[in-house]
Amino acid sequence: MLNRAPIFVIGFQRGGTNILMNLIASHPDVCALSRETHQVFYGRHQRAFAKWVDRLWYAPILLAARGHVFRPGSLRERERLPRLAMRYVDWLLYGSMMAACRDTDGCDEKRLLAKNVNGLALATPLLGRMYPDATFIALVRNGLALCESYLRRGWTADAFGTTYQRVCDRILQDAETRQDYHVVRFEEMIAKPPAVIEKVYRYATLDARVVSKFRLQAKQSMDQAGRRNYTFGGQEDREIQWFSVGELSGCFRRDVDQNQIDRLTQQDRQSFLNRAGRAMARLGYV
Repeated sequence: MLNRAPIFVIGFQRGGTNILMNLIASHPDVCALSRETHQVFYGRHQRAFAKWVDRLWYAPILLAARGHVFRPGSLRERERLPRLAMRYVDWLLYGSMMAACRDTDGCDEKRLLAKNVNGLALATPLLGRMYPDATFIALVRNGLALCESYLRRGWTADAFGTTYQRVCDRILQDAETRQDYHVVRFEEMIAKPPAVIEKVYRYATLDARVVSKFRLQAKQSMDQAGRRNYTFGGQEDREIQWFSVGELSGCFRRDVDQNQIDRLTQQDRQSFLNRAGRAMARLGYV
């Protein structure tokens, strides 16, 4: 395979994976894809022409798998891919990484960092067969806080509860059965960023001593009044700024989970827990 010892971050959209990706991508030996893994194959909605070009490149994988492998909305187990198809996937991911770090030195020596969200958590066994030297780091978060975010985007509590339960089942199973798989909590990450950085870098065998500044991208989060605003940066979404490890704690709103949970109706809470209560209990959130 072209990609050497890749790192895959597993989690939920709007679940804090952007923070974790940026902390890992601060290391000079790592290159993060400029888009999420599924977007390498399906493209981005706002780029219509480029999206269809990406999907043409994806067609051989679709035919080889006889179905969608990298669709984040799919909650089915991913089947094995033929070896030639796995090499083709590796080539597409490598090309996307090279495009993302083309302006940096030693690009071909860097380790791929990719983000697999929602249903792509179920692709870990497939990717593990492709990359026996990979590291998988899953980020879990209180599902009730996530539920509020998904409701704002048109989901129902039942639908997100089903997704949360299925994805968390896979995360917990992989954490129990794979030595290359590790779980980090969103709540710990924003409360104790230095400790989480040390832990994550150790998981990925990255030397934290070579990193003096860590990058973050400005994104809005919810305050106690239910308003969404920035904790750092100006008014430009995803504006990149760099911080020392001691400054990171001031970049996050530690009460963001509770602020979002407080916006849920009792009915939505119960509907979500009816679907995802087992996962919430196993993760210690209820």
